[in-house]
Amino acid sequence: MPATTPTIPIYCHSRTHPRGNQGHQAIPFGIVVLPNIRYYTLCLLQPTKQDIMNTELVRFIKKLEEDNHYIYGVDRLRMIINQETDYHVNPKRVRRLMQDNGIQCSIRQKKHDRVAEKKEYILGNKLLNQDGSHAFHPTRPNEVWVTDCSELTYGFNSECHLRLSAIKDLYDHSIVAWEVEPSETATLVTQTFRAAAEAEETLPELLHSDQGSGYTSRLYNTELAGSGVIHSMSRPGTPGDNSPMESLWSHAKTEYFDFVHANTYEEMMQFIEEYVLWYNGDRHQETLNGMTPAEYRNHAIETAA
Repeated sequence: MPATTPTIPIYCHSRTHPRGNQGHQAIPFGIVVLPNIRYYTLCLLQPTKQDIMNTELVRFIKKLEEDNHYIYGVDRLRMIINQETDYHVNPKRVRRLMQDNGIQCSIRQKKHDRVAEKKEYILGNKLLNQDGSHAFHPTRPNEVWVTDCSELTYGFNSECHLRLSAIKDLYDHSIVAWEVEPSETATLVTQTFRAAAEAEETLPELLHSDQGSGYTSRLYNTELAGSGVIHSMSRPGTPGDNSPMESLWSHAKTEYFDFVHANTYEEMMQFIEEYVLWYNGDRHQETLNGMTPAEYRNHAIETAA
């Protein structure tokens, strides 16, 4: 491609050659400088490196959101892009690309916990520090488990209800086990504990719950005591004492269950299983250094070996 604008000669046929019958001859009449329109058009149409980068980023973001139920916001998208691609982006670029291309995530509204009164150390809550903070950061897998139940609905008009009981490992945030029953009972939460112990082939030092009727039952506490597991309980009316489980339920509903509908019990079981598998194996978390629960656990095991 020429570096400068070419000059184009303009000819006319207005003069007859003086020698006999040689006919008309085109004689240069002058030189006129005209812009090369095709050259400039090609320059404008050719994508820049920035355009190519933005196109690839948009394609990556769309694929990531489609595969993960549109749950990733700007910060987590930036983290994953910087980890899994050759590009390094800031939140401003990710936000602009999402806005320009109509990409929206399911935004979870933050809920502010009621500020608990600062009282003396309350017996029963083994995860509550004397300064009011919580010991939510164990140093190894299967050291501390937390548990809770949440309600899900199914049926053509959402007329059917069930209680989903789950246990979560505080170290890597993985869902260790889950069970369902029509209502929250001592049998349900006890079965969940047994399923977790069987799946992990080990027991935690401590298991934390709220003060729901199932967790205060004789059956459940006898099971924990007989297994040598310390039972820790939240203070009454203080959901922040079990915020890791509250966070799990909030994410599960806004990232997945708000976008699917089960007409039958069997469909609901399939949805729960799909979410747990995705949560443990594919959901990147900033608090886990950008890893999924499974990756974080495997990293801990490899490091300890």
